[in-house]
Amino acid sequence: MQATVHFQKIKDEIISNLKKATKEIKVAVAWFTDEDIIRTLGQRSIAGIDVKVAISNSKENFKNSNKFKDLIRNQSQLYIVSPKFLHHKFCIIDDSIIINGSYNWTYYAQNNEENILVLTLDKTLQEDENLLTKFNSKFKYFCEKASTKVTEPKTLNDLKEFGIEATIILAQLDEAEIKLRQDLEDDVKKSFDEAIAIHIPISTLLLDRMKFDGGGVEFIKRILHDEMTSGDMKSGFKKLEEPIPHRIDLSLEYLASRPKYASLFSKEEIEFCKKLMTKYNL
Repeated sequence: MQATVHFQKIKDEIISNLKKATKEIKVAVAWFTDEDIIRTLGQRSIAGIDVKVAISNSKENFKNSNKFKDLIRNQSQLYIVSPKFLHHKFCIIDDSIIINGSYNWTYYAQNNEENILVLTLDKTLQEDENLLTKFNSKFKYFCEKASTKVTEPKTLNDLKEFGIEATIILAQLDEAEIKLRQDLEDDVKKSFDEAIAIHIPISTLLLDRMKFDGGGVEFIKRILHDEMTSGDMKSGFKKLEEPIPHRIDLSLEYLASRPKYASLFSKEEIEFCKKLMTKYNL
């Protein structure tokens, strides 16, 4: 593989590589408003190149939908990815060049501190083939499983009105997760305080460990991983199991099983904790 990194004139580098295409161009970009790049893709499509573009459903992409209407008229395929927000910025050209980096394909991105890596693959190297397979698999998923293919101009008009306010929503989601993680840490501390108050010998050193692990979520995940892997419960859980009646409701596993915190844990972790709670009628 030959790899080059670009911090300046990124747009020019992207267009230059798009013009090299002889068979196929696949684009997955969160924000795509640069009409010069879109025009280049349309020209490549007219020249017989198979052009597929997957973008997010952010309103910013559809303020001027004419550029995408022209792209479709030029026989390119356009996919709108949802409900998960597409935040990728990659392009695959002829299965031999991959462009990847921070740069959104917008005019505004030219004024930012951005980068792209241009990877020219060596088909004789298995590592390069594996890398290509992963990028292609992700793009195929967008086109076949996670998108709406745009065939009518009305779809673009609707997105102009009903697309998501991505920047605002992403910021709100981030704030919401920060608060949820703090709530979990507070609940962990409350459980420890209550266990100690009723004389269950839980070590407060575990709270120090929670800080070391980077917070309550990672702390619990580490414990769940050990329990799920070994099949043996940690000593803290066993101490909560001993009293009559038991106090499993003060366990970390109980907190992880709560619907409030479901978004913080994997399906496997949640299932493990829920099955565990059913043994104690919780």
